Amino acid sequence: MSSFNEMDEILQDFIVETTELLEGLDEDLVALEKSPKDADLLNKVFRAFHTIKGSSSFLGFDKITQLTHKLEDLLNSLRRFDLELTPSIMDAILSSIDKLKTMVDMVRKNQAIDSINIEQEIQRLISAQENNSQTQEEPKEEPKEELVQKEPNIETENDIVKLQIEEIQQEEPPAVKKTNLTDEELNAEIQRLLAQRMKEDEEKRKAKQKASLSEPAENSLVTKEPKLQQTLQDVKHSVQTKQEPQDKSKQDLEKQTIRVDVKKLDDLMDLAGELVLAKNRLVRLANIVSETDQNDEIADSLSNISSQITLVTTDLQMAIMKTRMVEIGKVFNKFPRIVRDICRDLNKEVNLVIEGAETELDKSIVEEISEPFVHLIRNAIDHGIESPEERLQKGKNKIGTLKLSASQEGNHIVISVEDDGKGMDQEKIKQKAIENAIITPQEASQMSENDIFNLVFLPGFSTASQVSSLSGRGVGMDVVKTNIEKLNGIISIKSRINEGTKIIIKIPLTLAIIQSLLVKVVGSLFAIPLANVIETVRIALSDIEHIQNKDVLRLRGSIVPLVYLGDILKISQDKRTLSKDEMYVVIVSSAEKQLGLVVDALVNQEEVVIKPLGSYLGKVKSIAGATIMGDGSVALILDVVSIIKQASKLSVNIASHTIDQKLFAKNALVIASKDKLEALSFIKEHFSDYNVYYSDSMNIVYTHPSSVIFLDLSLPNVMDIINDIRDLLATKKSYIVGLSEDLASDKARFEDTSLNAIVPIHQASLYGIKNLLEKRMVKLLKGV
Repeated sequence: MSSFNEMDEILQDFIVETTELLEGLDEDLVALEKSPKDADLLNKVFRAFHTIKGSSSFLGFDKITQLTHKLEDLLNSLRRFDLELTPSIMDAILSSIDKLKTMVDMVRKNQAIDSINIEQEIQRLISAQENNSQTQEEPKEEPKEELVQKEPNIETENDIVKLQIEEIQQEEPPAVKKTNLTDEELNAEIQRLLAQRMKEDEEKRKAKQKASLSEPAENSLVTKEPKLQQTLQDVKHSVQTKQEPQDKSKQDLEKQTIRVDVKKLDDLMDLAGELVLAKNRLVRLANIVSETDQNDEIADSLSNISSQITLVTTDLQMAIMKTRMVEIGKVFNKFPRIVRDICRDLNKEVNLVIEGAETELDKSIVEEISEPFVHLIRNAIDHGIESPEERLQKGKNKIGTLKLSASQEGNHIVISVEDDGKGMDQEKIKQKAIENAIITPQEASQMSENDIFNLVFLPGFSTASQVSSLSGRGVGMDVVKTNIEKLNGIISIKSRINEGTKIIIKIPLTLAIIQSLLVKVVGSLFAIPLANVIETVRIALSDIEHIQNKDVLRLRGSIVPLVYLGDILKISQDKRTLSKDEMYVVIVSSAEKQLGLVVDALVNQEEVVIKPLGSYLGKVKSIAGATIMGDGSVALILDVVSIIKQASKLSVNIASHTIDQKLFAKNALVIASKDKLEALSFIKEHFSDYNVYYSDSMNIVYTHPSSVIFLDLSLPNVMDIINDIRDLLATKKSYIVGLSEDLASDKARFEDTSLNAIVPIHQASLYGIKNLLEKRMVKLLKGV
């Protein structure tokens, strides 16, 4: 590896490590403000700044080094109890952390940080330190006589060493025993204590004009410095010996974890996805063999292998997914600082309660949900939780409670933000919506509780009486909903006046591999994310009602809008594929909104790998991506959120896609290769009471659904054509008649298919079997 690559790797490690330290400092400092006497926490904060200072100094980032050095000085004063941790000091520290974050981000973007001005932060730290020192020192002045009496006798170097050892034993061990100090930190602390005591003693001697230690004595201390250093080394060794067991266990723990480039994890996830696709193909092949192969032993062996690979693939997929999982606490840990800053601005008191921070979520999703939750927390404090005075008037605790919780439910994560504030006034929301011409008074009177609360997610909608720097512009909740829906998530609101508001968000664990329901519409296969599917029902055209020119279905007391999926996807409108007697409906939902999607057929439930459509297609309405099926075909994955939005704009009647059963019973199709169509014209002559249609493509099935279909078995992909026809006509009584050139071979080949009959037909003597064909047709059609 070249020195350039080594340096680049060191720089990347610095960025990652420093970013993690700064993120942790936000949470630690807020906790320290609540427990300023927690020595362990104070030392932890100090070590973080010390690590950043050392790393930045090595890499030559002087601005970062200077700022962290000043922060260290301030924390040292806090550790010596020279300062008291006040809100103003904490403001100065947090402001400096924000500046450090900015500089680290610039380093990440390869931008120079030399132009960054840190003087304001440094001066703020100094001012906070000086102001606090003056406040503390004034009432603590003691008589000089007492100082003289308490001054220790330090005539010799041994006295000085003894004094330092006593100070180390009295002041530092409690913190050392509880925390792990590095060699450098321990040595630096001992040297600091020694230098500090010598400096204080020198100042006291000069102030009292005592000549106990002459100049030669001072020189003797310098000449005997090696002995002094050796004694301090012994002290350091003694303290380290007590630390050894704890340090060893820590090192053992650190050996169990490594940092891995996210790109490598993404590549692993892609490979797992390809493996899932291959597994689906193998399962499909095993099913075909078990249905057609005469050798039961081979079929059973293939089925067993398929089942085993399915299990291994599932385990491998889950293992790889877990490597991408991070605790949601990575996001939650940012919020104590945010809550603290907002409360300072609004003069409110809020206790943040976090539950389920250990819940794991895909890293890509964790990175996306941070911003929406900042909006939710800001709104909860600004709009929801009252001021201390108002809360006391209502008989509440003056300190409000904001609860942030996460839990796993199946393949989803449920996250809620709950406050005990004043709640959301439904009447006020409706009135505001009417004023903004979003709804009419008549619509407002018919709205459900969920519909009313969902109004707050509309762009530009806000109930705030005035605009502030925090909220009131009506953009926050709109952003929240948009970002959550991008993650295939749903959001809902529950609220009661004077009791509080709870916002619930449900998002999938991962966006790479999902469970889906496969459906067919006009012969094409589509995948609906199972997370959005509530149920499937089978209805007749007579079950559909009409309200305001819209098709709806009454389902267990609820009114569910209906729309034909083919209309949403803008598939050719002249194709009639639905039976009036029986049709399938998939009930889907998003953000408490439900919609019934009418489809031609339900295929099955399958695990699919989401593939992007590619930049050349861009974003396609109603489509979230694509997947490759077990047979190698491509199925589009539907975007349910987009479909529900578009459905409200459609006015196409479902009845226009249904087939008149009487007309259907009198239709017959002949599908064959072009060179056989003319020779098969005699079928029309012999069945004059039928409407007989000819084509060399199965597309005619969509435009002319028929009760009888004659199919040339020599057509390419004839097996797929048979399956497609059966899927399309699954709810209708129809017969498929195979036209065979090799009867013996085709009978064995198509034995387990859905063909109702196979009729021999020889291209060289088609007219010679006219009578046989006619007799067979008459016999078949009696059952239709």
